[in-house]
Amino acid sequence: MKNRETINRKLEKLDHILINLQRIVNTQESLSTYKEVIGKGQDVVDEIRSMIEREPRSAYEQNSSIK
Repeated sequence: MKNRETINRKLEKLDHILINLQRIVNTQESLSTYKEVIGKGQDVVDEIRSMIEREPRSAYEQNSSIK
């Protein structure tokens, strides 16, 4: 995987967002704060998906999609 390090950083960012969401729930912050952080998490997931789609497929992946 060519962008392994970048994807790992994005996953780490997503992990921090989830930790922040847990804190928001525990401190009973406003619903708008909760929604804002969820949106950030969804953005990171979209970025990761996009990066994975840009990666070249291995021969195994290409052959398994033919079935």
